[in-house]
Amino acid sequence: MVILLFLTFYPIDSWQNEILEELQVRGLYFAKFPGVRPYYIPQLDSFSIIDENFVRLRLPNLSLKIKIDTVQVARFKPMVNYRFHDFLLYLQPDVKFGTDSLPPNKVFKNLFSADYERVYARYDNGHFGIFIGRERFSIGPSPRYNMLLSGYGPPLDWFNYRLTAKYIQLSYYLSRLDDMFCKPLEYSGDTITTLINARRYLIIKRLDFTPVHWFNCSFSEGATFGGEDYVLTPYHFNPLVFIHTLQHNWGKDANLFFHLDARIFLKNFSIYSALLVDDFQLEPDPNGEPNHFGVNLGLEFADLFIPNNFLILEYHLMSRWIYCIYAPYQRYMYYGYSIGFPYGPDCDEWYSKYIHHLNEKVDLFVSGSYFRKGENNVNSIWPIPEKPRIPGTSFPEDNFLSGISQNVANINIGVRFFYKNLFLLEFSAGYLNIQNSQHIKGNSKNSIQLLVQVDFLHL
Repeated sequence: MVILLFLTFYPIDSWQNEILEELQVRGLYFAKFPGVRPYYIPQLDSFSIIDENFVRLRLPNLSLKIKIDTVQVARFKPMVNYRFHDFLLYLQPDVKFGTDSLPPNKVFKNLFSADYERVYARYDNGHFGIFIGRERFSIGPSPRYNMLLSGYGPPLDWFNYRLTAKYIQLSYYLSRLDDMFCKPLEYSGDTITTLINARRYLIIKRLDFTPVHWFNCSFSEGATFGGEDYVLTPYHFNPLVFIHTLQHNWGKDANLFFHLDARIFLKNFSIYSALLVDDFQLEPDPNGEPNHFGVNLGLEFADLFIPNNFLILEYHLMSRWIYCIYAPYQRYMYYGYSIGFPYGPDCDEWYSKYIHHLNEKVDLFVSGSYFRKGENNVNSIWPIPEKPRIPGTSFPEDNFLSGISQNVANINIGVRFFYKNLFLLEFSAGYLNIQNSQHIKGNSKNSIQLLVQVDFLHL
């Protein structure tokens, strides 16, 4: 059987992305540039299906999710899209009943919260693409969480374009972040009383190289920047120049990130890795500022020891001050949520998920994670004076898991049932254990987690 995937812009947190991931590991198809999600339509060629378990890739018209743990939340996500040749219009609102820490958060008459989850217009002819609208883009090799841009938290509004020529793709992303009424500088011991209304922006530029279908490597630059009455210039829209040169030569200060990643696909196996660097120290810093970095390593296996299974193993580590900076309006966040790794800085996490295809209708799965979080977050106050620095002041020595570490263990088991490519029903139950909750020594919490999801694939 041969299937053409006409609608492949699946949400990055969709269960269908696990299917796409498994198909790549099995060698049934390859996204040409797998570090940019959701996948662009021209990257997904037709492919032969050798197992009916994988004929589940119709885009949902309606998704209903009910989650119960320490909070009770139900989400209702209808979807409308229209495609005309190389043009695509897409609209998906998110209606939330209940309260959790994720957007949307503005409650209407104590009943529900609502906002647009994804809404955009795009044109893509395989060599050139342009995008205007709201989307949860993710940049990096991980099918789950990425460090430069994760796509979790509030969805961002983007202007995006890309150029593709055979083995190379150049991508450009610009987002107008939320304005911030804040101090121009904020550090430990500051006495600043001046406040500014800062305009904030995010730019990401990425160069992908895929010389053969089983190998991809990429380099990306990201930057948050802005200020009072900040005006964008044509320089900001040029995908070939580094923001770093604008900062170095013209004093246009920014919070800069460099991101390197690579991915290899072999028969029923994949390995990927990424390095995120924030303000790399080329020589020892006189105030002891450490290097700020994040690392990611992942392994994926299909049919490991027994047939019809898929296994994901992944590790992340984020140093204490990555994403942080002395200029509040340059912090790597949007409406208080991390733009990068969802848990922010000063943490690490082990994660695994095992999926077994019982038959063409039923999947069984189990997932587990162990997460450690230090006390730093994206809003943490910079520990030393800046502009100018004061001799004799220095960074704290602990650059990882500062203060009292919060430790979280989580395990989930579940089942997915597919009915004739018409709908999916997923049910999972889990157990969550938190030690030193809210970074209070000895404060422990336990909770049971329940999740029910229904996706209608052909309304």
